[in-house]
Amino acid sequence: MNKRTSAREISRRIFIRNSAGAGAVFASNLAAPAILAQTRAPIRLGHLNSFTGAIAYASDVNLNAMNLYFDSINWTVAGRKIEIIKEDDQFNPQVGLQKVKKLVESDKVDLVVGVQASNVALAVLNYMKQQKAFYVVSGAGTDSLTYDRYPYLFRTSISAYQLSMPTANYVYENLGKEIVTTGSDYAGGRDVIGQFKGPYLAKGGKVLKEIWPPLGTTDFSAYLTDIKSINPPVTYDFMPGADAVRFIQQYSEFGLKEKMPLVGFTMIDTQMLKTLGKSAIGVISALTYIDTVDNPESKKFAADYEAKYKAAPDLFADYGYVAAKALDEAIKAVDGDTSNKDKLAEAMTKLNFKAPRGPFRMDPVTHNPIQDIYIGQVIESGGKLTTKILATSKDVQDPGKKVY
Repeated sequence: MNKRTSAREISRRIFIRNSAGAGAVFASNLAAPAILAQTRAPIRLGHLNSFTGAIAYASDVNLNAMNLYFDSINWTVAGRKIEIIKEDDQFNPQVGLQKVKKLVESDKVDLVVGVQASNVALAVLNYMKQQKAFYVVSGAGTDSLTYDRYPYLFRTSISAYQLSMPTANYVYENLGKEIVTTGSDYAGGRDVIGQFKGPYLAKGGKVLKEIWPPLGTTDFSAYLTDIKSINPPVTYDFMPGADAVRFIQQYSEFGLKEKMPLVGFTMIDTQMLKTLGKSAIGVISALTYIDTVDNPESKKFAADYEAKYKAAPDLFADYGYVAAKALDEAIKAVDGDTSNKDKLAEAMTKLNFKAPRGPFRMDPVTHNPIQDIYIGQVIESGGKLTTKILATSKDVQDPGKKVY
């Protein structure tokens, strides 16, 4: 320092330095509320689903039940309001890809939830990985999602393996050692039939023929004539939405149901029973949820859903309700901070709660639920159609890899 520097100049420099420090502290204190305000902004959920097309009903009730759950918590999680931005993928992978880009890039959603169609779910996955975006599937059952191991992908519904393996065991042990399978010719159908066939063959069963009608088939007579000529002890089927309705109706009209039981993968739900009427009687299906499940959570869910939507809930409604509860639990665990995807993912892996479908916990490795599976049959009781639980497989866990 120059010896001529006055005491006044030294004091002035000290004052400036101290003032700068104080200013930094003051600025920091000003910034803190802004950061806090940002973290308490509404949580934006992009709900992508097939609201038009063959599985529109399943997508509608999925969102309805999600809304029902958020109603119950006043649309608020960890002090942050929930907003849902709805987009329709039209059961079309290319449309789904366009819509998810809009949700992520334009709407700036915190995460994407929904997707009932397996072909759409897979098309969306690669994009979500590129964007490192958070993705919660509350519908599609294709096992390819489970095999992927993307750290920000979670499923709250079901995998094809989880339903198919218990059904294969039940069919082999109770209905027949030989079978014809029918499945809509798309990703979901191929996956479901493959996952059924593996354990069924492993037990010693024989698949007499695999039949693959295109999506959107309206007249199944050629396929049903083929089944009739083969005359298997039992038929196993997977078709989505309207395709399943038409197939079951025509299967019954052909007089096949009394000769060879019809078993399926999530084939019977509340809407199906309304549409099919008595032609549904006798159909056996594997399900994650039936409104006759006897637990307090199911009874409350069924009563609340009936009060709001004037209809009984089905497994697709349970999918949406459980997805909303899972998000609520995970977001609360991170105190509302959805920006830290690693912490949110860790919270998702620890999910463990009682759901309408029964005990629900997340597999920390596969990011797929561990849960009970029900084999149900449509019966007529007291002049009404209902679903009777024939068997329950407890704590079914997807292995996370191709087994068969």
